[in-house]
Amino acid sequence: MNSVLQLLSALWALIVGWLTGIVRWLRKPGSLVKVFCAVLAFGCLVSGLTAYEREQRIQELSAQVVKVKADWRADADRLQADVDARDARLAEVATVLRTEADKLERLRKESAIALNDLAGKIEASERDAATWKERYEDRPDTCKAALELLDSACPALKGY
Repeated sequence: MNSVLQLLSALWALIVGWLTGIVRWLRKPGSLVKVFCAVLAFGCLVSGLTAYEREQRIQELSAQVVKVKADWRADADRLQADVDARDARLAEVATVLRTEADKLERLRKESAIALNDLAGKIEASERDAATWKERYEDRPDTCKAALELLDSACPALKGY
């Protein structure tokens, strides 16, 4: 333990001695080397500060790039979810439209059948009406006279 303390004491004395020597040397006036060293030290200081600022800027920009990428991914995922939801809604609408189209087709066929049936009934009723009209026109004279007598007796019921 004693030797470790002696070693540390010797290192301290060495460092303090060097610093003292540098301070004495710097106190001597008129050395061209000192001016060169001062300019070089100032240049290194400016260069170091500039490099530090650039590194800070690079870190800020890197953080912004990471944030923009994360935002872009989130936006892309949100848009994809919107597209998927829209596609699902369109599929539902398409299914409903197909069902409605099938229902309309079935109703159109039923309507066509009903229209044909109605056309047949109209044709039959027209034939019956024509037949009745012929029979009415061909009625006997006695029937005509009875109807005229009825018309004169009940004018409110005239024209049947």
